[in-house]
Amino acid sequence: MKKFQLPISIVIPTKNEGAGLEKIIRSVKKYGSEIIVVDGHSLDATQQIAKREKVKYLLDHGLGRGDAVRLGIAAATNETVVLFDADGSHEATDIPRFAAPIMDGQADVVIGSRRTGGSFDLNMNFAGILRSAGADFLAYLVNRRFHTQLSDILYSFRAVKRSTALKMHLTADDFAIEQELVAKCLKQGHKLLEIPSREKARGWGKSKLQTITGIKFIWLLFKELYL
Repeated sequence: MKKFQLPISIVIPTKNEGAGLEKIIRSVKKYGSEIIVVDGHSLDATQQIAKREKVKYLLDHGLGRGDAVRLGIAAATNETVVLFDADGSHEATDIPRFAAPIMDGQADVVIGSRRTGGSFDLNMNFAGILRSAGADFLAYLVNRRFHTQLSDILYSFRAVKRSTALKMHLTADDFAIEQELVAKCLKQGHKLLEIPSREKARGWGKSKLQTITGIKFIWLLFKELYL
C-alpha cells in the first residue's frame, strides 16, 4: 500500500482526542505519505497512540489550534499539506479532492464548504444557530472586500501549498487561523478554491470552540481585511 501513497502531508492537530485518534490515523494513512500529529499537550494517550502508529508526533507550544497548524505546516516535507481534524468530523475519502487542485497547480489553498456540502444542520441548538449566523457574516465580510462568492471560510478541513502558506506568515494562535489563512491568501493574490464538503457529527471528545470566540473572530477579520 505504501508505494501508492501520494506525496501529501496530513496534519492532525489534536488535544485530548485519544478516544478516536487510532481510527483517524488509520483512516488517513492510505491518502498521504506523511502523517503529522501536532498535540496540544493532551492528558490522555495521544502521544502513545501516535508513536504506536509510527507517525510523526510534535508538541505545540500550548497556544491553541493556530499554533498547531503553523507547526504542522512548517514540519511537513511535502508541498501539498492537508489539515484534518481528530474528532471524527472529517471524511478521509475527501482528502484526494482537497489535495488534487494543489498538486495540479490549480490552487494554493483549497477550503471546504459545509454550506454547499450540506452539513450546517448538525448542531442547530441556540449556540449552533449563533455560530452559523456568525460564520455567514464573516464570509460576507470577505466576499465584500475581495468580490468573491465564498460560502464558508471557517471550516477546518482544507489543503494548502506549503511554500505559499509559509509566505503568508500566519500569526493567529487559536481558531482564528482559519479566517486568517483565507484573508491572507486573497490579500496576497494567491489562488483559492472552495469545494463542497459535508461535516459529520463529532465522533468523540468535546469542542474547544466557544460562542464568545465569534466576537473575537469578527474583530480580527476586520483588522486583517481593512487595517
